[in-house]
Amino acid sequence: MSGIKHSFAYVIGLITMGVIVGVVLTTGFNVDSKTHAEGVENKIYQESSSETTGSAVTVANFNPNSMFVENTKKVRPSIVSIYTTKNVKVSANPFHFFFRDMPMPQGSEMPQKELKEHGLGSGIIISKDGYILTNNHVIQDMDEVKVKLIDNSEYKAKIIGRDPSTEIALIKIDAHDLPVAILGNSDNLQIGEWVMAIGNPLELTSTVTAGIVSALHREIDISRRNGVNGIENFIQTDAAINPGNSGGALINLKGEVIGVNTAIATGTNYYVGYGFAVPINIAKNVVDDLIKYGEVKRGYLGVYIAPVDPVTAKGVGLEKPEGVFITSVIKGSAGDDAGIQEGDVVLTVDGKKVNKPNQLQAKVGMHHPGEKVELTIWRDGKVKNITVTLRGRDNEETTVVEKKKSNQKEMPDVGMKVRDLTKRQLDRLELDGGALVVAVEEDGPAAHARISQGDVIMSLNGKTVESADDFYDMISDFDSGSVIRLKLRRKQGNDLFDRLVFLQIPEK
Repeated sequence: MSGIKHSFAYVIGLITMGVIVGVVLTTGFNVDSKTHAEGVENKIYQESSSETTGSAVTVANFNPNSMFVENTKKVRPSIVSIYTTKNVKVSANPFHFFFRDMPMPQGSEMPQKELKEHGLGSGIIISKDGYILTNNHVIQDMDEVKVKLIDNSEYKAKIIGRDPSTEIALIKIDAHDLPVAILGNSDNLQIGEWVMAIGNPLELTSTVTAGIVSALHREIDISRRNGVNGIENFIQTDAAINPGNSGGALINLKGEVIGVNTAIATGTNYYVGYGFAVPINIAKNVVDDLIKYGEVKRGYLGVYIAPVDPVTAKGVGLEKPEGVFITSVIKGSAGDDAGIQEGDVVLTVDGKKVNKPNQLQAKVGMHHPGEKVELTIWRDGKVKNITVTLRGRDNEETTVVEKKKSNQKEMPDVGMKVRDLTKRQLDRLELDGGALVVAVEEDGPAAHARISQGDVIMSLNGKTVESADDFYDMISDFDSGSVIRLKLRRKQGNDLFDRLVFLQIPEK
């Protein structure tokens, strides 16, 4: 879980940043529900309708007591516990703590032992055949993921895909006829609306808490603190959320999941008043893309933005602060090609008002590269309409897909992760294929071989590597202790730099 600094810091005390397995930071966005559904057939989840959710809540039939009870009965069976295990190496020398800063004799190595770290989170069953929605930080970099259902049956889970930018992940267990949660529309949420949180906080399984939606479109600045280029547009609630709630459901009084519980505001690492959930519409979008494409495809304008404060409003000739200010436009970006200029103020996206930078990012990010968005902008005292054809962003690890790893033949852990290159990356690097290194484990075999994030693996032992899957297939054929030769490429300035490295498969 992550604490945050925000405007209410004076009320809850000095808020510090921390990370606890279970409830950590996230990014999310709340956008038009129609967008994520376009072009997606045979969705794996069930959405709300009059048939699935019953009659609307009115003054005449409003009874919070019976509604809380009935919705708990309805949703609770679809909430699972997620148990994770990570293997970590620590020094086996009992005096290491006292002498850790002293230089080691050349050629010597500190003895190490392997320990297991355990974590707990929550998940939401969204299909009868075992697809489960959760948070990225619950399962990221874990060596083993297990799921326990409400009937105490346990399953080993495989990771289908995860999106660090939105803190959403999709896993699957081999099961059938499971109870599923109905997913609602987070765009319809209103401040003051009753909500319930269901999850497994503090190892207390199937815990239910209640509260209200205390704010919408909340930006809490935690993704940037953790090096993620995310989009923050949280649902804020005062329903109690604690470590272990991560990945659990935030539901409305119709029993629809309208958010994925993810983070809290705290100075103690425990609940002190406010929690945050990723709107369910972004989760739907991530799931749709992972199932259809195997990755999340997100469009970008290619501009730098800022809020419109009273001074900026006066400077650009607006009567009041509104919209989002364009501070700079990246040359050759989608925004540049469409004619967006620095100094413009974006007032609407597809006819919907935007008054915060995170709202603009959210609405644009819900579209795919190649799709068009209609912007209304303020320029030189006049309103102007601009159509932008969005592009992707090559230098961001928007999605880490691990479908291959789950069904490959005993792939050795060489301390790095790779993914396919985009067409623009291939063109820039003058390649027809390859595997892009997106993460390197500190002190792992890849790091020892001087492989870095951003390197592209072109060949393995002289054989061309066409893709990430190709690399995984090839490296899986080697036994522990084997040494393999990799040819790498990266671009430095305007020059292409190729080099050879030798990587040893670690002993089991």
